[in-house]
Amino acid sequence: MAILAALVLSATGSVFLAGPPAQAATGTCSGSKVGGFDLYGDVPINGSTRYGYVEIYYSGGYNCARTVSSANTWGVSKVMSVELWVCSSGTSNCRLLEANDRDHGTYRYYAGPVTAYASGKCIWVIGNIYYPPTDSNAGNNRSGWCG
Repeated sequence: MAILAALVLSATGSVFLAGPPAQAATGTCSGSKVGGFDLYGDVPINGSTRYGYVEIYYSGGYNCARTVSSANTWGVSKVMSVELWVCSSGTSNCRLLEANDRDHGTYRYYAGPVTAYASGKCIWVIGNIYYPPTDSNAGNNRSGWCG
């Protein structure tokens, strides 16, 4: 994650302020699902390279995101993370990020939920699953969810 943050920093010239890590207790978000994306690895696990997915929700000005294990990695201990960044402008062109929430740890089912207030702004979400037996990393990031 440090490498990813450095890449984002070098690409955007932005300075990030890190918040405290969120707890991955139940893994649920409230509100309406507004987006998401799959996380694929390089090596098949139980016949699939889909390690999991990220879901993004919105309710009352707040966005929430979580990374979820797929059926082939469900219940297996692995490193997972989810980050939610708020863009400083109201457009999907995230050049400066102003607030964040992140959760990173070894989990069996979920990373997150993470939340941030983003009314009238766009968000950037990063999800990651690292499955050690395969030495593969599944990660993705998206921007452009605006509310």
